[in-house]
Amino acid sequence: MRRTQEVHATGLGFPEGPVLLPDGSIAFVDLLHGKVRAYRDGALREIAKLPGAPNGMRMGTDGWLYICNNGGIAPESLERLHLAEPMIAGCLQKLALDGVFETITGDLPGGKPSRPNDLVFSPEGEIVFTDPQNWETLRADDANYLGGQLLVRAKDGEVRRLATMTGFPNGLVFHPDGSLIVGVTLEHRLVRFPWSAGRVGEMAEWVCFDDRFNPDGMVFHEGLLYVTGSTGDRVAILDVAGKLVDTIDCGPGSDPTNCCIHAGRLWITLGIRGQLVSYAL
Repeated sequence: MRRTQEVHATGLGFPEGPVLLPDGSIAFVDLLHGKVRAYRDGALREIAKLPGAPNGMRMGTDGWLYICNNGGIAPESLERLHLAEPMIAGCLQKLALDGVFETITGDLPGGKPSRPNDLVFSPEGEIVFTDPQNWETLRADDANYLGGQLLVRAKDGEVRRLATMTGFPNGLVFHPDGSLIVGVTLEHRLVRFPWSAGRVGEMAEWVCFDDRFNPDGMVFHEGLLYVTGSTGDRVAILDVAGKLVDTIDCGPGSDPTNCCIHAGRLWITLGIRGQLVSYAL
């Protein structure tokens, strides 16, 4: 189906992680500017300026925004990365809508540095998140790339590793059947983990895309999974069996990074283009 793109905001740096707020605003992070902003009715407002680089974001049931902060790395283009001054240790943060924030993790397990990327809340209320680790080495020093890991922060604050991964683990979502779906960006696929009481079973490939589609953020809505395709400039729409049912072409150089759904529209952050856009569903 051909859909018309509506552009809501431009000049955003490198936006990610759109989230619906209770007032109907769409909040999103900006890695390049280290900010969390919100859009509503043609107007942008700043919620907070954070150290490092806020990456993925979700709204908790307690009304706080929960954020993966990668420590200070943001793409300026497909070839160049910006490093924040100063860098911080990769972490999880929680942010109130009045701009007050706090860091809720200490040192993370696994090889350093850690680069928390995206998160989702488990059925138990824990925070499951991806950590692609030292992805700033990619292209320049692929041999020393650590590969990434899947982590969980329990309600008591303890962080433990669920799985060691390869290929840049990125967006993630719980399937309606209770399993966990994780996008592996550099391997152009979605993998599936059985989930039980805060533990994962053996990983299995669920969907394999073409070699231009690099899965990033994703969301389930009314039996369909919307997967942003990053440098592939597309959004893939899958059914619950993993079958491709439609695609949305976001245009050359758009770099769709993540999405959410509100008021019958799919809201998408376009990273390289620095825009917040939407499409009618």
